[in-house]
Amino acid sequence: MRNLVVGVDGAAASLDALAWAAQTVGTAGRIHAVAAVNPWTEAFTDVVTGGPVEYADVVEAALVDQWTREIGFAVGELATSVSSSAMPTALDRAARVDSADAIVIGSHRGVRAVGGAVKRIGHATNRLIRSTNQAVIVVPADVSTGLDGGNVVVGIGHGNATRSAVRWAAHLARTRDVTIELLHARGDAPVFRAEGPRDLVRYELGTVDHENWEAGEIEHFAELMKVLAGPELEMTSSTPTGLAATCLDEASERSALLVVGRHRSKLDGGHHTAQPLRHVLTHARCPIAVIPDEPGDDLGAKQPPVR
Repeated sequence: MRNLVVGVDGAAASLDALAWAAQTVGTAGRIHAVAAVNPWTEAFTDVVTGGPVEYADVVEAALVDQWTREIGFAVGELATSVSSSAMPTALDRAARVDSADAIVIGSHRGVRAVGGAVKRIGHATNRLIRSTNQAVIVVPADVSTGLDGGNVVVGIGHGNATRSAVRWAAHLARTRDVTIELLHARGDAPVFRAEGPRDLVRYELGTVDHENWEAGEIEHFAELMKVLAGPELEMTSSTPTGLAATCLDEASERSALLVVGRHRSKLDGGHHTAQPLRHVLTHARCPIAVIPDEPGDDLGAKQPPVR
């Protein structure tokens, strides 16, 4: 992970994400810092101010002279651009053009409930995760732990989303100094593990051994991880009791990165983000890499079919 596209808007959350990205790629890597200017906002601002300098020029000056100034010496290559579009669109386009390893954004968390608890992620974050076929890394505020030498936890569920997450994490393990932990929560939510209605009925009727069902799932992906990452991989597996959202949240306290598949509901065309993922995005204490179930890249390794 040495080529990252980072969304920057001057807010503290985006600057924290930019600093994490710079620390992650290091002097051997590249960062493309992208700012986005909504065309309607740009037009309104230019009309109201009536000044000789356009709003997009002001944003570009801030991006170059202020927001990215400190990281220029920390990375091998720094590129900046201002897009006249919504931020999710700008980031997705930049990542595809750059063939980036991932898109990095700050944890712009949305409305808070009484007592300060976060109720949901920001609109732009939610839209980006739902729409892009690129890996998206969401960085919480005040993250100081770097990636190298850290523990990467991969959430194991089922199907193509988990398979894509394992493949992405295996590629990361081949190229960076990290350890891998596969985590399969054994909560009372078989619908997230069943491959179809027939499996779900068998599970509920008790015609499958629940212990073997869950153990077999993580063993399958452990073998896939070993094949893709190579013999030097340091890997552990865990099957804690509890809901996936809670177990992943707890794992974030000891992790440099969480890797989770973007499990989406097919009933609404993929517009709904699964509850465990929403919970992790609003509660995790480390960066979260969200991997699409249909990634745009192919690591080139021969893989067994999904069970």
